[in-house]
Amino acid sequence: MKSLVDVDITDVYDPTCGDGSLLSCFPDELPKYGQEINDHQLAVAEKRLKNFTGVCADTLKEPAFIDKRFSCIVANPPFSIEWQPPVGLFKDERFAEAPALPPKSKADYAFLLHIIHLLADNGIAIVLNFPGILYRGNSEGTLRKWFVDKNWIEKVIQIPGKTFVDTTIATSLLVMKKNKATTNIEFIDNDLKLSKVIPVDEIINNDYNLAVSSYVQKEEKKVIIDAADLQRKARAGMVKKLKKDIEMDKMICELEGWDFNCYLDDLKNVINSYYNLGMSG
Repeated sequence: MKSLVDVDITDVYDPTCGDGSLLSCFPDELPKYGQEINDHQLAVAEKRLKNFTGVCADTLKEPAFIDKRFSCIVANPPFSIEWQPPVGLFKDERFAEAPALPPKSKADYAFLLHIIHLLADNGIAIVLNFPGILYRGNSEGTLRKWFVDKNWIEKVIQIPGKTFVDTTIATSLLVMKKNKATTNIEFIDNDLKLSKVIPVDEIINNDYNLAVSSYVQKEEKKVIIDAADLQRKARAGMVKKLKKDIEMDKMICELEGWDFNCYLDDLKNVINSYYNLGMSG
């Protein structure tokens, strides 16, 4: 995730920082911020990280850094957990402009709305997600459309299963920026080692589907068949087999004292009949 950071950053924030493993990849001198609902996990993060400011609270219910804007955000939020949408929606600035609220049964887009709200205009966010956010419908489909129309999504990266120790399923990385140079989105399949840049019009025509497999597939190698070469090899094999059969018949005829020449005459007549047919054609 750190290798995807391609802008100058002055700080880094993880809204679900756990024990600080993502933040630990960044230099000690870089200011780090994190929020974590589990106090034991946060205590580990505070011990392992330098230049770190951490808060123990529910990020969606009690955001700790709501007035800050970060140049880099990295996150691995819990996948598709239940959440309670805020009472008085328009009083929560993170969700006020969104065209829909994420469903109560799946908080994935709630975390994404939180992240994009706290992202600086020239910053970058890299978020590990459950792949369902790329194609699920209803309110999530409405939010996905909004993210694409806002031109916030720069890359969608498919990560194969068993890449991480805490999950065996395939996952997806979203790379988001607010100041993209184009409206294109790059789709990357880390398993196939393939990528493709897709114009936004194609994504819109595909009903805003962001599944990597919809745009990146392994090209099947076309096998070019040389019919003439195959025929030459087939004929060479036929002649070789015929020669062996003739040698075998000759040996048997010599052992038994049979007339071998009459067999050759039969073969010659058969061959001549096809030869004459070929000449007349």
